[in-house]
Amino acid sequence: MTLTLHSVADTLLGLLFPDRCASCGRGGSLFCAACRAQLRAYPPGSPTVIHAADQAFPLDGAAVAFIFEGSLRDAMHCFKYKAIRRMAQPLAELLNAYLDQYPLPADAIIPVPLHRKRLRERGFNQSELLAHRLSRQSGLPVLTEGLVRGRHTQQQAHLDMQGRQENVRDAFVWRGKTAPPDRVLILDDVLTTGATIGACAQTLRAAGSREVRALALGRSRPE
Repeated sequence: MTLTLHSVADTLLGLLFPDRCASCGRGGSLFCAACRAQLRAYPPGSPTVIHAADQAFPLDGAAVAFIFEGSLRDAMHCFKYKAIRRMAQPLAELLNAYLDQYPLPADAIIPVPLHRKRLRERGFNQSELLAHRLSRQSGLPVLTEGLVRGRHTQQQAHLDMQGRQENVRDAFVWRGKTAPPDRVLILDDVLTTGATIGACAQTLRAAGSREVRALALGRSRPE
């Protein structure tokens, strides 16, 4: 089923079963204004979350919108694991609002790809859905072909920092017909150690991108 058909199906389901907030259960929307208001910036008061001093990845910048907790965790769980694809819309609105406040120069958005095996299991790539919704709001084009996860990897959540880096080492390849854009914004739903976006950035730079930045919706609170 294509992305468009999925969108139609989700819309019909929304008409048959009125939306309720993924966090508090209040009727009227998938992610209500009250629960959005509870979101906390990551880290509080600063748009910069990854610094050159504490990461070795080839990124010109990386940003996370919110601390991954509470109502955001509920919304992401509903989106990612309950497969409520329409949740991509309110989450993308949050990302777009973040970019309005803290612009990240880019010629295109590239969502972190899933391996075809994981894609079959889940049925959709949550980062790709977010990227398409964000594109409609920001005007930035989305590239979903070119950057490929060439080998199946373990789930990062089950690994420590060193294991995550080894898990995604050389996992991504560029198979585009032309080089990627000069300035790329890698989009992921949740950032943990940055190993995945770092591996993506290395591949994009090797393929020809001059500037690579990353954006994620959430990240767990740092120690």
